[in-house]
Amino acid sequence: MENNKQRPKKRVTRKQLQRRRIGGLIVLLILIFLLSKGCASCIRCACKADENSDTDKPMTTTSSDVSDDSSSQTSTVIPETTLPQEQLVDTLPSSHQITVPVIYQDPELPTGSEVTSLSMLLNYLGFETDKVTLADNFLPRAERGDATFSQAFIGDPKTSDGLGCFAPVIVETAQKYLNSQGSSRTVKSLNADSFDDVLLHVASDYPVLVWINSNLELCQEEYCFTLYGTGGASTTTEPAATSIVVLGTSKQDSIETTTEPEITTALESQYKQDVYWIPNATCVLLTGYDTVNNTVTIIDPKQGEITYNMGMFKTSYNALYKQAVIIY
Repeated sequence: MENNKQRPKKRVTRKQLQRRRIGGLIVLLILIFLLSKGCASCIRCACKADENSDTDKPMTTTSSDVSDDSSSQTSTVIPETTLPQEQLVDTLPSSHQITVPVIYQDPELPTGSEVTSLSMLLNYLGFETDKVTLADNFLPRAERGDATFSQAFIGDPKTSDGLGCFAPVIVETAQKYLNSQGSSRTVKSLNADSFDDVLLHVASDYPVLVWINSNLELCQEEYCFTLYGTGGASTTTEPAATSIVVLGTSKQDSIETTTEPEITTALESQYKQDVYWIPNATCVLLTGYDTVNNTVTIIDPKQGEITYNMGMFKTSYNALYKQAVIIY
């Protein structure tokens, strides 16, 4: 009977329980310490491994590194320049006006309407130049019999007996000046069959250089001189030929001849140009229009700002070979 009785449980005192707790806490702290030392060693090893692997890899440069070190580089990258583009409105409004300061050709350039109008246009675009500078340094010039009105200004714009020039000469003058200023702007000859195309450029804030008759008084063109040439050289031999006037000139590329065979080859390339001029031709700056009132506004370098009937203006514009020039 005594063997079947359960032994009484051994009682744990409060003091023993406290000691066990303290012992367990100490063991836990030791384990935490050992684990932390082991992780730190692993981290250091991993860092050393990364450093070693970086030394084996080729060096790469990021975009930020390039920008930071750009000052120490000997070469520089030049950004691409964007050339100005011609920007036109989609539809033609009923009216438009551009404000352009007036420059008069007198007294310095009594026959220099073309270069004076160009000076107004350039100043409107922000270039500080004057008509005399353009005439002296950039305007191609020639004497009568040496070139056509599309190749040079015939005569001297500083004299009263100077004649003038046509659009190609002013295009060349303007481009030479812009190049001298390092400008990327473009000079363009419109050659517009439709006058509405000219007005469209005005509506887009492009003042237009236009050739017309002074005061819109239509005038017959007059013969000035004839240019002769053969093989690129001038000659005094006058070939027999008739011709048709185109932009103030006429040309026959070859002629028939009865001269001796040994000189026939030289004369086969002989040509002539009959050069004509309209005595009251002038170049003005077209700055505005009004289709409701059927008017245009121009700046005449002789008279200043003038308003003309649009129909009469178009007739004069057509008589001067529809010449128009812009800069954009």
